[in-house]
Amino acid sequence: MSNYEYEDEDDDYTNDSSNDLVKQLRKAAKQKDKELQELRSQFEGLSKAQRERTIKDALAARGVNQKIASFIPQDIEPTEESVSKWLEANADVFGIELESNQSQPNVDPSDVAAYKRMTGAADAGMSPERGADVMSRLMNANSKEELDDIIRQSGL
Repeated sequence: MSNYEYEDEDDDYTNDSSNDLVKQLRKAAKQKDKELQELRSQFEGLSKAQRERTIKDALAARGVNQKIASFIPQDIEPTEESVSKWLEANADVFGIELESNQSQPNVDPSDVAAYKRMTGAADAGMSPERGADVMSRLMNANSKEELDDIIRQSGL
């Protein structure tokens, strides 16, 4: 009997230390699960915020009220192209008219004015050949009247 009691005591001792180890492992697993859940909730929150921002930016680029973003279905990919396609398909529902990218060039009005000034200057200006011709005629003029006539004809 004494052998039997000795074995029981040894089993209890091993059982206690293994119970502590199991308790520690369970505690560590619960802590990891809690951390994982926190990270998942943060990820979902950031993903949702990024989706909303991307959709609102796409709507703003099209010149549409950003409140429409709440009506865009979750299965629509949050890219400017897919939002534009969805918006074109549902524009009549919201009573909006979309601006066509082909009809309105993406050029700054001040650049247009500068281009017109440059074109006008090039059209009104003298070509180098004509200027060289006028210069050679001026240099070869023999009298004051001939010089005046060349100046009058050249528009100088």
